[in-house]
Amino acid sequence: MYQQVFSFFGIGLLTGLFAVATIIGTAMRLDKDPAIDGPRALIAEFFGLWFSFTFLAWSFMIEDSWIQWALRGIAAGAALIGFVLAAFFAGTPETRARLDQEPTGFDPAITALELNQTSTPKSTITDSTAHR
Repeated sequence: MYQQVFSFFGIGLLTGLFAVATIIGTAMRLDKDPAIDGPRALIAEFFGLWFSFTFLAWSFMIEDSWIQWALRGIAAGAALIGFVLAAFFAGTPETRARLDQEPTGFDPAITALELNQTSTPKSTITDSTAHR
């Protein structure tokens, strides 16, 4: 009984790790921060890949070949739905929860450095021994 529960949670954690690794790998390949598309697109892509990898992993644990291919079809469908929803939510404008709050989301690039800061003038140090 405990082995089935541990394997269920293990599959869930491992497939979540695969989903994150796929999103990060795609972001590195495209050289684009996935958060620029917005949090809803990122969440849709994560859950689509998570369900896809879960059903794909379960398909290798079933002995009946018909059920294996059915689970693999569900995995392909979950990945397709996740990608379609991520593309649908990509670039959608974020709305304010209240008028006095900033919009939620990742509109500014979170990994960018602020290089346009004004520099403060440095004070000069005088040598007190030169005036003796």
